Amino acid sequence: MIGQFLLKDIPMIYGSQNDIYSFIEEQIGKEKLWIVTLNALMYMEYLKGNDYSKAISKASFSIPDGVGIVKLLKKKGIETERCPGIDTMKYLLELSQISNYRIFLLGSQEDVVKQASQVIEKEFKVNIVGYHHGYFDANAEGEVVRKINDSKADLLFVGMGIPKQESFIFRNYETLQAKLMMGVGGSFDVFAGITKRAPLFFQKLGLEWLYRMFEEPHRFKKLPDLFKFYMNLYRNKD
Repeated sequence: MIGQFLLKDIPMIYGSQNDIYSFIEEQIGKEKLWIVTLNALMYMEYLKGNDYSKAISKASFSIPDGVGIVKLLKKKGIETERCPGIDTMKYLLELSQISNYRIFLLGSQEDVVKQASQVIEKEFKVNIVGYHHGYFDANAEGEVVRKINDSKADLLFVGMGIPKQESFIFRNYETLQAKLMMGVGGSFDVFAGITKRAPLFFQKLGLEWLYRMFEEPHRFKKLPDLFKFYMNLYRNKD
C-alpha cells in the first residue's frame, strides 16, 4: 500500500517502489498527472520560497527520488523506498509498450534528444511521437507546447534540469494535453550514451549524486546546498 504525506506543502506519495509504481499506473488516464521525483537539491530549491517552490507544490504528487528525501521522511516517522527518476522513467516506458502510450521527449541538445529517442524506441519498443531540444526562449515556448499537443502524446518527459523542467510544466500545465508529465533531469543523456549511470554499488548506497559529480565536475557547485540539507537534517531542521 502507498501512503500520502504533506512535506510542508509538497504532496508526497510513499511506500515500496512496486506499490508507488502500481499507484502511478492506476492513476494514468483518471486525471492529468504531474509527477515530481524529489531529491535533496530540489527540496533545497523549494525552501527558497520562489516560483520553483510554487511549481512543485502544485504537482499532482512527488515521489522520493534521492536518499536524502528518504532520510528526511524517516525522521518524520515515514518509511519508504526510493524511486530514482530514471528508474521511474524506465518503468513508464515498459508500461508504454504494454499500453501503447505515445511518448514525447523535451530537453537536452537536439542531437542528444534525437539519439535518446532512437535508443528508447529500439530498447523499449515504444512509440516516440516527437521530441524537441530544451534550448528555446520564452518566445518559442508556445510553439513547443503546440508541437507536443499536436503529437497526441500520452506521456511527456521533460529533461531540462532544475528548475527549468518543473517551471516549464507549471507554466503550461493547463494547456498541455498529455496524460502524464514528469521532469527527468539528465536521463536523456544517459539513454543517448553521453553520460553513464552510476555503477550499482553507488546506486545501492544512494550515492548516484556523488558519482555524477565526479563524472560532471560542474555539478560540484551544488555541494554547498547538499551540505546544508544534511546539516539541517541532522540538526532536526526542515
